[in-house]
Amino acid sequence: MKYYKYEKPSIYIYYSSEIKDISIFNNLLFGIEEEGIPYEIKGQKEYDSLELSYKAAQDSRLAVGIGIHKSGKITMTFNKLKKGEPLFVTNLASGENILRNLGSNAGRLVKGIAFK
Repeated sequence: MKYYKYEKPSIYIYYSSEIKDISIFNNLLFGIEEEGIPYEIKGQKEYDSLELSYKAAQDSRLAVGIGIHKSGKITMTFNKLKKGEPLFVTNLASGENILRNLGSNAGRLVKGIAFK
């Protein structure tokens, strides 16, 4: 069992530490904020987006994780899903609305309501 003494329940967003400007995924964060769910962003050693999202979901008390690879690939998953079966996969170049909807859907997954 994990010990979460002072940790605020949050969606975890793990990104490749090779990404220097995290403002490129601000629209994703705006979508999560619109749903009123807290999030934490953490740089990680190089993994693919699937591995990052799986690790984030396992670490998150809310069981939702998002992984962002340096190539721009973004993956969102839930800790109850198998490692190779994420909920959503997109790319940073998909556009503002897609990224915002992905963030919103992460928040909606926590709330247990329908996706956008």
